[in-house]
Amino acid sequence: MSFANIWPFIISPIIGLLIGGFPTAYIVSKTVAGIDPRNFGSGSVSTRNTIRAAGLWPWGAITFSVDIVKGMFAASIVEYLIVPLSGDPDIFGEYYVILTAIAAVAGHCWMPYLKFQGGKGLGTYVGLLFFFYWPTAFFWIIMMFILICLSGFSGIGACWASAFVTPFWYLIDLFTESTSFRFNLPGAFWPHAYFMDGMGWQFILLYAFLGMLVLVLRHIPEFNRIKNGEALAWKSLKTTEMLK
Repeated sequence: MSFANIWPFIISPIIGLLIGGFPTAYIVSKTVAGIDPRNFGSGSVSTRNTIRAAGLWPWGAITFSVDIVKGMFAASIVEYLIVPLSGDPDIFGEYYVILTAIAAVAGHCWMPYLKFQGGKGLGTYVGLLFFFYWPTAFFWIIMMFILICLSGFSGIGACWASAFVTPFWYLIDLFTESTSFRFNLPGAFWPHAYFMDGMGWQFILLYAFLGMLVLVLRHIPEFNRIKNGEALAWKSLKTTEMLK
């Protein structure tokens, strides 16, 4: 491998980490309400904690929107700017993009700007699912709400939903003739060259699997609280409390 192949492996995850780690909830909560979300509510730098501190509209909605877009933005920079400059874009381009995506989710969970404290990664994770192939994002959201209703806990629902994304991608590849996974629907709102070479699904499977591992690691404290009986199930909350 030449330097032209190696430098994107270094720069791509750094771009993902720095952009994915943008502390939206911290900035909004601190600016609007004067509250550091790390020392308030659940202690998470997340949309739900922003809603607790500053309200759902518009500040919670703004936080969620930015958290969704920032991972997509990082992946777009690498896919459309870094990959064309690399030595072998047709061979390694997918790896650069997937590294960026995983780093963006990890960056949201452990933000480098806040001493590696962060959110739960869900907004950035689903935003990148949307970026790669938008029906997958809706599949994850539907599965998450079903599993939250069954388990009673948002963390369990989100992590189990992400676990189902990997076999969902595999079934897409198995039962569709087109390598772009279209189902007669647009594959995305932007072109992805790696969908056209018959290999794209393997890299998206890699993102789905590694993204699931990142979410599980980030939710371990919540799982421990559930195990110790310290967490409240959603069914025990009033409707007005669920987002909080």
